Formats: sequence, structure tokens, C-alpha cells
Amino acid sequence: MLKFLFFDNWGYETVEGFARELQRPAKDPRNPLLTPDRPWEFGNITLYGSVIKAPGRPYQLWYSVIEPRWFIHLAYAESEDGIHWLKPELDIFPFEGHRTNIVLSANVHGPAIIYDQADPRPDWAYKMLCGADPTSHVYAYHSADGIHWLRASEEPVIATNPDCPMALLRRPYWVARPYRDGRPGGVYAAHHRIPGGGRRIGRSESEDFIHWHGGRLVLEPGPGDPPQFQMYGMGAAPYGDYELGTLWDYTTDPQDTGRGKMCGCQETEFTYSRSGFAWHRPMPCQPFIPHGREGTWESGNLQAASAPLFLDDEIRYYYAASDVRHSHRWELNPGSFGIGMASTQPDRFIALVAGDDPGTITTRVFQIQTPEMRVNADIAAGGYVQIELLDADCRPIPGFERGSSTIRPRCPPLGGDALDHPVRWQGNPDPSPLLNRWIRWRLRATRARVYSVWMPDGDPLPRYDRFRSAF
Repeated sequence: MLKFLFFDNWGYETVEGFARELQRPAKDPRNPLLTPDRPWEFGNITLYGSVIKAPGRPYQLWYSVIEPRWFIHLAYAESEDGIHWLKPELDIFPFEGHRTNIVLSANVHGPAIIYDQADPRPDWAYKMLCGADPTSHVYAYHSADGIHWLRASEEPVIATNPDCPMALLRRPYWVARPYRDGRPGGVYAAHHRIPGGGRRIGRSESEDFIHWHGGRLVLEPGPGDPPQFQMYGMGAAPYGDYELGTLWDYTTDPQDTGRGKMCGCQETEFTYSRSGFAWHRPMPCQPFIPHGREGTWESGNLQAASAPLFLDDEIRYYYAASDVRHSHRWELNPGSFGIGMASTQPDRFIALVAGDDPGTITTRVFQIQTPEMRVNADIAAGGYVQIELLDADCRPIPGFERGSSTIRPRCPPLGGDALDHPVRWQGNPDPSPLLNRWIRWRLRATRARVYSVWMPDGDPLPRYDRFRSAF
């Protein structure tokens, strides 16, 4: 599948009459979905952790609880629908003689977990990176079920203390590397804090999950950010040939002049990357998932999980929040803590918004193998979206012109709200002039939010999060 998204202007010759607008996921009205109600949770839960839906398994959630002696345990919950969660009583780490849902007790910091379906080893299906004792550096773990964990090596795999949430992902190569020594092709990537200069985001990579290299700086505050702005950590996940991130924005209090900058507040910002190394913030300091109004359970800090959850027709962002602001050992302060969820539809991250005056966008040249075309857009009453196809010299291709929007249009105007508006032209013109040549499309719209344009391009079962971009 070939897809065009609108995070920036890369790939487009012209963008006129549109405003680019952040689209926030909607918070579930049943939030919080999970709260600390067990003695071994000590009144706090933090989503230093992950949420996964593996094939044939329930929804699985890993979160952190902190003992007052400042020791972090990894706890586990599961659900049939991702809304109503159960905390199973396990015999792995008891508390005062009682069974608990704690699955790892190693002062676990910043855990990030993936389900790696490509790994043929059953007890390596689940993989985790986290800071842990005895060094507080990053260790690798693996598991057959996400409950019983084994350390992958005795030594840390990344020689840094994460002291923050991390991201862990496996990014397959589009030109896949062959299996070598029984290991799947592709690359594992981790985002973690790097030393020096306040809170910033680094990236390390590995081909086997054991030997990691890099630790390169990939994102730091820019000249437009206020002096009090830092980057606490960032979750990330592959989305087609992009990576999408949830940056933990951390705004410190101006009166906090200490070296550690411990007083402030966290929210979640949307980020993206094409390479995994060059990251961008399309709407700097605009919260993607904002904390709640004063007096609510989520009015203090808000922190997204290590990655969103891509379901069949929904993208879920699980997050932890509280009514307590960040301060020295803030998780142990009395307050309301919980885990909630916000959701959106596929591709609906950044919209090109057109009003009463038409907006137009024209792509750079690309090639296709099959002619089908779809538009993900929400078109208000009285508005429309139309597309025409152009050759490399920006001349309309006969049969695929736009025509008028109302009188004898060649491309019937699209209307309504759909993820997959089909684009058609009058007379069903012969598609052969479009194939295996350099073409463009030009979209014109009024009173519409346009989220993406995509083409199955020969894929009989296109899935929204598995695509390539044209550029």
C-alpha cells in the first residue's frame, strides 16, 4: 500500500489554502480504567510500561508501582476488551505472604515491552528493555508469556541509566534481510535518555537484541522552546515506513533553579520520524494528550505508554496520570493515580483543514502499479474533496481531470466522513496511461479535514499501519 500523510510538506510541490491542525485522540469517558487498589501498589501506579494485544491472547498491560523505600516493581494486568482490567494473583513475587500481580522485582525503571512474532524461539516472543539492579543500567529480558521473565544476558546491554520511560520497537526492513543464525532480519531500536545536558532523547539499535550500539542523540529542545522545557522520555512504534512517537514534554517551574529540575509537569506531544534518527515535532509544545482540568484525577502529570496499540480500526493510547505534579519522589505523594486510554481512527494525527475557500495540494512525482485511490477525510455539509491526476509536467492526464466541482465534474465530489472515500472519474477511463510512469495527484477541498490519501497499489488486504510512503 502506498500512502500520503500530511505531517509536513515533504513530498508536495504546493500546499495552498490549507491549515495544518493537530488531531487529539478522544479520552475514554470511563477513565481511569485502572487504579491502585492493592496493598503492594502503595497508592501509586505509573505507566513506565507497555500495552500489547498479541494474536490469540488477551490485552496485556505492564505498569510500575513504587515502594516508599523507592524500589520499583513491574506489575501485570490483562483484559478481554482493553477496558476492564484484571490483576491476576501470581506466585512470582509475594507481598507479606500474599500472591500478587508483580512479575519482576528488580528496581525496574522505564520498562518497554514488545511482542516479537517474527522470532521463531517461543521463549523469546516477548522482549523487554529496562533499567534494573544491580547497576541501574539497561538490561534485556525475554519471556514466553509476558509473565515469567528471564534476563537475556548477565551484563547490561546499554551502559546508561535510563531514569525515564523508554521505547522499544522492531523495525523490519522493507527489503528484508534474510534470517541469519535463526534470527529474524530487521533491527531493534530503543529510545532512552542519554547523559549530559538535561533531559534529551537518544537512540540505540541492535540486530540480535543482545548487542546494542549507538546511543545517538535524536531529539532535543530547539530554539523555539522555553528555557523550562525538557524531554523526559519518548515512546515510539513503527507506522508504515514512519515511526510515530509520544514525547513526554516536561515543563519545569521557573522558580526551580536546581540542577536536577525536579519541579514541573508532564504532558504528551506527537512526534514522527522517517529514519528513526531524525525526529520532528509538527506542533511543538501542543499537547497531543493533555492533562485534565484542575480538580480531576489527571490534572497533574500525564505520561503515555511506550507505544500506541494499533487495532483493526482504532488506535489506542494508554496513559498514566495523577493529580500530583512532578517533584522529588512525586509518585509517593498522596494523590489520585490511574491509567486511562484515549483513541483515534487510522491516520488521524494531523489534518489539512480547508474552510469555505478552496485548498489545493499537489504532490511531487511518484509511480503506481494499480490505479485504485482512497481518501481519508471528514467533509462537512456543503464541502467537497476532488482529485485529478497529472503527468510529470503538471498537465492533467486525459480522463482523470477534476473538472468543475458542481457542473459536469469529471471527478464526482466526495462528501461525508470516511476512512476510505473511493476516488472515481466519469466514464471509468482506461487506467493503463497511469501505470509505471511518473505521475502526480492534485487535491482540491472545501470545508474538509483531509488526513491521508492512499492507494492499495496491488495489496489485496491493505492494513493501515503497513504501508510505504512515496518519497
